[in-house]
Amino acid sequence: MPSFNTSDQSNTNPTHQDFQWIHGPGREEKFADFIELTRDITAGIDSSLQIIYASELAREMNLDAEADDQSAPAIGKTDAANLMRLSMAAIKLLHHNAQEHIDALNTFWED
Repeated sequence: MPSFNTSDQSNTNPTHQDFQWIHGPGREEKFADFIELTRDITAGIDSSLQIIYASELAREMNLDAEADDQSAPAIGKTDAANLMRLSMAAIKLLHHNAQEHIDALNTFWED
């Protein structure tokens, strides 16, 4: 039976590391993961809402424009609706995660 470990295969471990915004001693702070999560989610929501807004604005401007002056929106109405739903789900995720931290802190500090 042939060997699965041929001479052209390397046993070197991958060098990939998860991306993190906070480096050094701040990485060990209690809410570092939550802060990074908040930054990533809010950046995604901001981008999504800007794309939705720009597309809606292009559609509105096209109503008054001549045929030759119209420009295509960045995304269609279905994609805009999908981005809006994604944004709402992301906000709910962030809210839920924050509530879990609040509940843990309130339980920890209860008398």
